Amino acid sequence: MIYHRLGTDEFYRNVRTEEKARKMVWQAKCGGVDFSCPHCRYLRYYQCKTRPEIRKCRGCHKLVRLRAGTIFENSKTSLLVWLKAIHLVMQSKRGISALELKRHLNMTSYGTAWAILHKIREALRQRDDRYKLKGTIELDGSAIGRIKRQNQAPLLVAVETKSWVDENGKPRSKAGFAKIAVANETKKEAQSFINQAIEPRSLVNTDASASLRNLKNINGDYRIMDSDKEELELWLPWVNRVTQNLKAWLNGTHHGIEAKYAQPYIAEFLYRFNRRHDPWGLFHRALTACASANPKTYVALFG
Repeated sequence: MIYHRLGTDEFYRNVRTEEKARKMVWQAKCGGVDFSCPHCRYLRYYQCKTRPEIRKCRGCHKLVRLRAGTIFENSKTSLLVWLKAIHLVMQSKRGISALELKRHLNMTSYGTAWAILHKIREALRQRDDRYKLKGTIELDGSAIGRIKRQNQAPLLVAVETKSWVDENGKPRSKAGFAKIAVANETKKEAQSFINQAIEPRSLVNTDASASLRNLKNINGDYRIMDSDKEELELWLPWVNRVTQNLKAWLNGTHHGIEAKYAQPYIAEFLYRFNRRHDPWGLFHRALTACASANPKTYVALFG
């Protein structure tokens, strides 16, 4: 799908009313057109004038509800507020906290802002779950949070690595897609992570941890690090950079988080990281993810 690139000025110039917000969500839900019946794929419809979020298919006469089958389902918040929230989450690599979102959108409830952000993160997680890493991949264990405060989440981090040669003939590498799971560095959890996140027969580079050696369905290679930071930087450079960037973002934007909420925050971080080369297309990409995600209800607990 080709995603429309939308700058901040253009967003606030074009998305001013609930009607325009509805139109944008219809198009995101229907693959870029104003309507596509999920039952018969017919493109023409009748509009219910008194219920603008419902359209009737002219082909099979089914009623199609705009919010049904999306992350907006069961939400009483206006779609205009939803779109502004998605834009605020995506417009900066630093994202936005629930407290900032509440202030920017003049919301009365912190709990509502928190729930909106977690629903957006859930949509982003579902979208990224559709992809698997392939080729040459770095894999290592890490952690976020502080163990002394009993608020630490163990992580397994995998990053595709892309090799290329610059104009001077010097070998270079860059990071591709990344995946992070809240999981212990054990052989059982590492194997489960690989099965879910990595294409079979990929080449996976790790350190010499016994938990990450001789895993199934991949071609593995490892080096003994002996806590040598220079060797680690040479062998697994992107895993460490991604992890450091994640920690800096969590501490900078959110001032730390509770470990039990780590995975949704990680999903937001990874979604932006994996699409960092298309910053102006991020809003439409995220809106499409929200319009196609399975609904999920969050109780407004704070995290």
